[in-house]
Amino acid sequence: MLQDIINQTEDGLLSDLKGKIGLDEDKAKETLNVSKDSLISSLGKEVGSGNIDGILNMLNAGPGAQNTDLFKNLMAGLNSSYISKLGISPEMASKIGNLVLPMIVSAISGSKSGEIGKVDLMKMLGEGFGGSLMGKAGDLLKGGLGNLFK
Repeated sequence: MLQDIINQTEDGLLSDLKGKIGLDEDKAKETLNVSKDSLISSLGKEVGSGNIDGILNMLNAGPGAQNTDLFKNLMAGLNSSYISKLGISPEMASKIGNLVLPMIVSAISGSKSGEIGKVDLMKMLGEGFGGSLMGKAGDLLKGGLGNLFK
């Protein structure tokens, strides 16, 4: 589900990467692939470390999402990926990250009316990360609800 949500932003991001950033078609597509891989990996690490509340805080913060620690960490990871995998300057990486990350976070946040809860997040992440992280998210959810479901 998470992958599907990210994929829904692809046309708009491709257009913006070409029009606003000045990338050619191939570089824009490569940039999107790096973006997806980096974000899914980073979110997986956040789930693995138990930072479900941090993810939820960012996704439910609306326009304030960019002020959350997790958003800043995701941005740093994206920029690092752009520099190492695309061979671009830190300035260009930052410019791309400032375009891409807010759009993707907004798409994820807007994928459900109302606030995203732990169960919603678990569903999103479960399909995007496979069984092991789904299990970890499930364990955290169970623990967070006073072990009601054990």
